[in-house]
Amino acid sequence: MDSVLVGIDIGTSSAKTVVLSQSGAVLGVATYDYPVHTPKPGWAEQNPDTWVKAAQATVRAALAQSEVSRDAVAAVGLSGQMHGTVCVSVDGTPLRPAIIWADQRSGAQVERVVHQVGRERLAEWTGNPLATGFMLASWLWLNEHEPDVARATRWVLLPKDYVRYRLTGEVGTEPSDAASTSLFNPASRAWSTPLLRALDVREDLLPPVRPSAEIAGGLLPEAAEAMNLPPGTPVIFGGSDQALQALGNGVVDPGTVSSTIGTGGQLFAPTDCPVIDLPKLRLHSYCHVLKDRWHVETAMLAAGLSLRWLRDEVLLGTSYGSLADTAASVPAGAEGLLFQPYLIGERTPHMDSHARASFVGLTLRHGRAHLARAVMEGVVFGMRQGLDLMAQLGVPAQEIVASGGATKHPLWLQLQADIYGRPVRRRHASEAAATGAAMLAGMGAGLLQDAHAAIAAAVCADDAWVMPDPARRAAYEERYRAYCDLYPALVDAMHRLEADAGSLWASPGGVREH
Repeated sequence: MDSVLVGIDIGTSSAKTVVLSQSGAVLGVATYDYPVHTPKPGWAEQNPDTWVKAAQATVRAALAQSEVSRDAVAAVGLSGQMHGTVCVSVDGTPLRPAIIWADQRSGAQVERVVHQVGRERLAEWTGNPLATGFMLASWLWLNEHEPDVARATRWVLLPKDYVRYRLTGEVGTEPSDAASTSLFNPASRAWSTPLLRALDVREDLLPPVRPSAEIAGGLLPEAAEAMNLPPGTPVIFGGSDQALQALGNGVVDPGTVSSTIGTGGQLFAPTDCPVIDLPKLRLHSYCHVLKDRWHVETAMLAAGLSLRWLRDEVLLGTSYGSLADTAASVPAGAEGLLFQPYLIGERTPHMDSHARASFVGLTLRHGRAHLARAVMEGVVFGMRQGLDLMAQLGVPAQEIVASGGATKHPLWLQLQADIYGRPVRRRHASEAAATGAAMLAGMGAGLLQDAHAAIAAAVCADDAWVMPDPARRAAYEERYRAYCDLYPALVDAMHRLEADAGSLWASPGGVREH
């Protein structure tokens, strides 16, 4: 009987599971959607047990679709959304909903850490900026605002690590995801003891760190029954969703950059050593799932989310495909309309949780097609700022691999080629992060020799490159310069308006009560 591998991705809006043959063929795929809860403005939470239920349901469904025997499953791998915080009691029970990456409540804690520790020591101790929604910031907020929860917490876990704990009973994490907490030193691949001491964070709250491809444990009987798998099936420690989508897209060697436009937007560039953006810390330096690789990562908070907002709140009754179709009907540059995609603040390059979105240049001539194109172009302009930062740091980008939901429409691909000024192509990875998790499981179980063997088996490149159009590229260079001028020109007004809005929400007679 040929062995198969299972990869689970615990995403922000859904869990996905892929069943992968040892030869790299995708045999089954299943998805389970779940919501993000926003009980207060700026908050973003999820029920950790919903992730567990989703993982179990998608494994059952993907296995049924694959029509392979459950006894053929050699190992299970896990991928997960980064940065989030799950507070677990001594008996393994979540003490409150998880605070996820999109949460903005911890702005005061971020500012306090930057003031107390300083950017130079943050760079030395963690190699990274701190932002709202990161585990460190969320944990400090909990200590101030929910001290009973903080006192009762035995472990502080990342999302996929909580799911693995529920599946195996083993507490632990691995470097690619731990690096996203702002409590970890990616150079030494260990928790940052100097930072923990400076901020009075107990190291025994944090799980042991093991290699990403190592077997964490076997499936517990109850979890195995829920997933229709044999008890004891090996489960790999896994990795962050970005590191595993990169593996699933074959992005492991320097010179290749993945450009992911999903809910958020990320550029991911593998490096042979940590690369730190001193002194401004505008992008991230994290560990890859491979022991001899790191990566530089830029992050946009509202990439595809911006188009979703336009669809759901402004241009009602349409689909993503029809939005992109209508956007393609107007010229490059949307006839002078620009959009800043800061609907929930922004990370790269501004690291500003108080940044706010805007349309600039609106006239009576502009209609729904212009709005759609301006949103799509604004997202890629923001991604381009991250690409330019990478170039300034000497990180090569000879090949751009496009991934995420935005690969489904040709306009997204053409916009990236034209605005980046580089050829772009897709890799045909079905649910790349879940596929990467399955590939890593194969490496951990000894079925796949190494990452390059896994890529040779499972990753298929699109033969067609999307090339930059010279005329549009020239037009976009002009528009891009104007886009880059907007944030410095508007930042003071953004912050005043955001402060005024916060005062309104907090006031007894504020609109929240209506």
